[in-house]
Amino acid sequence: MGMSVRKRAAGLVTGFVTVAALAIPLTPGTAYADLWWKDPGTCTNHKTATQRIVARRIVEIRYGDCRGRQHGWARLRGFDSDAPDYIRFEVDLNGDRSPDTHSVRRARDRNYTAGYPTSRDSRRAFRACFVRSRSEKCNSRNATRWW
Repeated sequence: MGMSVRKRAAGLVTGFVTVAALAIPLTPGTAYADLWWKDPGTCTNHKTATQRIVARRIVEIRYGDCRGRQHGWARLRGFDSDAPDYIRFEVDLNGDRSPDTHSVRRARDRNYTAGYPTSRDSRRAFRACFVRSRSEKCNSRNATRWW
């Protein structure tokens, strides 16, 4: 019959591995999930890198030392706790100044986002914006400059 049992088994295992690999969903957020610092409030030496006033609210990019590594995050001040005010933090990883990953929080729950590691690489940049829904994105009217 030509094909040995060993070759058939190897082909079967290869087929299962291929199917299993195709079944794993790959989204941009998952690739970077382990780099996010959940609560930058626990970091030290907080500083404001840049800020902008948007709709009478102060949108800031902050940074600080999070257990030995510098991270950046966004903070919203002067928000309306009765309104659907959100703070969004976008991260560009490849220098095209388009967000590759982001964090967004409802301000009345916590007025700052998760943090992301800073880098000496000029391709990495952050921007923050005031938005009124979780799905709204940053743009030139509601955001800080890229930092």
